[in-house]
Amino acid sequence: MRLLGFGLVLGVVSTLAAQAPQLPKDHPSIDATNNRSAASDLTERLRPSEGGRESAPVPRRNFIDEFIFGKMEKDGVPHASLSSDEEFFRRIHIDLTGRIPRDDELRAFLSSSDPGKRDKLVDRLAASRPYEVKWTYFFNDIYRPAPGRIGQYDNIHLDRPYNQMVYEMLTSNAISNWYVGPASYVARWVVTAVSCEDEVHEDTSDELAIHATKDFLGVDISCASCHDGARHLEKINLWLSQRKRDEIWKMAAFFGKTNVLRRTEVSTAQDEYSIDDNGPGYDPSARTVIRVDRRGKPGLLDPVYMFTGESPDSAKHPRPEFARMLTSDPQFARATVNLLWSEMFGAGIVEPVFSFDLARIDPKNPPPDPWTLQPSHPELLEALAQYFRENNYSLRSVLKLIAQSNAYQLSSQFPGEWKTSYAPYFARKFVRRLKAEEIYDSLVGATNLFTEVPIRGTDVKVRFAAEAYSPDEFIRGVNDPVLREIHFFLESFGQTNRQSSERSNEGAITQAVLLMNSPFLHRQIEAKEGSYLAGLLKEQLPDEEKIGRLFERFLVRRPTPAELAQARQVVTASPEGWEDLQWLLVNKGEFVHNF
Repeated sequence: MRLLGFGLVLGVVSTLAAQAPQLPKDHPSIDATNNRSAASDLTERLRPSEGGRESAPVPRRNFIDEFIFGKMEKDGVPHASLSSDEEFFRRIHIDLTGRIPRDDELRAFLSSSDPGKRDKLVDRLAASRPYEVKWTYFFNDIYRPAPGRIGQYDNIHLDRPYNQMVYEMLTSNAISNWYVGPASYVARWVVTAVSCEDEVHEDTSDELAIHATKDFLGVDISCASCHDGARHLEKINLWLSQRKRDEIWKMAAFFGKTNVLRRTEVSTAQDEYSIDDNGPGYDPSARTVIRVDRRGKPGLLDPVYMFTGESPDSAKHPRPEFARMLTSDPQFARATVNLLWSEMFGAGIVEPVFSFDLARIDPKNPPPDPWTLQPSHPELLEALAQYFRENNYSLRSVLKLIAQSNAYQLSSQFPGEWKTSYAPYFARKFVRRLKAEEIYDSLVGATNLFTEVPIRGTDVKVRFAAEAYSPDEFIRGVNDPVLREIHFFLESFGQTNRQSSERSNEGAITQAVLLMNSPFLHRQIEAKEGSYLAGLLKEQLPDEEKIGRLFERFLVRRPTPAELAQARQVVTASPEGWEDLQWLLVNKGEFVHNF
């Protein structure tokens, strides 16, 4: 009977299929607007612009608005109106907490006449446990700690200064990284040869320098770790095209005395490593098992921080000196706020977020033709970085500042004729597909039907995917048919395993099929005891109100008159009509997108 209400489904198959990745004409790093343009195209497809209408004026609430709206005003670019309360309420819950809100919370928010209710909502969400869970998971996707290794939740909970968090990750020593959580960042990038005990020392040092630079400075030096930038990177990154391989070696030399040794005397399900600074140093002629042979002169290199030319204090260990230089580098704050901006806006001020070109970020020192400045708003980027530093590197402060700006609160619906050239101005809110964990967590939250996932080695069981210590908790459940289905669902929607796969938010036919006809989905929409639907059906409410509440529960809005009429037909067509309506709501394209 579910085909009866198929008109209610807004093309989830075509929507997800249309997002499938396509080969770019050029290397993706050449066109830094790729991500922003893709976000613009998706938004226009799902929220077609409305020609002939004009947007209402939008007041400027903070310096973000001054830069965003000031540039549009200067260049004559129109912008969207402010989002509706329903649109904002759903958006901010997904962006700050990774899951959709409850329907009773929506009704309370809509009924409030408090002019400051949006700011108060942001404050409340930024102090909530779901916020801490979402952002712990977000940063662990970047740091890629091995399964079972945790440590970031307390940092996010306490809003610990980010520079301190990173400094600790880069400098921690440990007899076992199992008992010193921050040390797992260093342990993550150990390189071994034939046996796990055979550490390839210089390769490990290279990996640590490469990933620390990318993760915390937004600069990807991996290409230059195999060859000079000249004759390779001229069309990709102007700054990197001028770098030489030995500069990367000198960066890696900060980790030359760092030993990352597997503890072979212990037997655990996950490898344990001891980490100390008693190593010999970095030899540019040493063997490699993962990149082009090194052909440097035998001997030990002195470390040099490639972004400033600074050398470490000879009286101090080089690794803490590297951490000091990195976290005090202006690029550290710049890259961090750009990362947060990208997560909240759907695209960064600099794109791609981990491919900064340092020769193209200063408007006072512009690059030569045909290069252009890389940031869409260079002055705003610097202002955000300064705000981050002045607020003691507080991630929460930056996220709240962004969320409370009217630039963030613009509607995704554009009132006039949309042009792709407007995308760098952030003239409307970009639509994005939800991440795998966000889709799963929103679905189980909406239905109130949870599968308890055990965390190995603990007595802890979690109900939301983002609460898991790592994606491995689901992978380890492959012998459990229910956990196996959940793992396949998350994997199909692009969940990274933090080992060999990258996260993907691309659409695919498989995803549409899973939402329409998978055992997992059909279990989730059953009106079984304890489910939201079972409770709703027991209430003495007219069908029209029950339908409205299901729309609020899944889509965070009331149905249109046409949707209400169709939904009435669905719920009366068969004994499973109410389950069918839930199926239809999950399969509306808007359920898996944030607007």
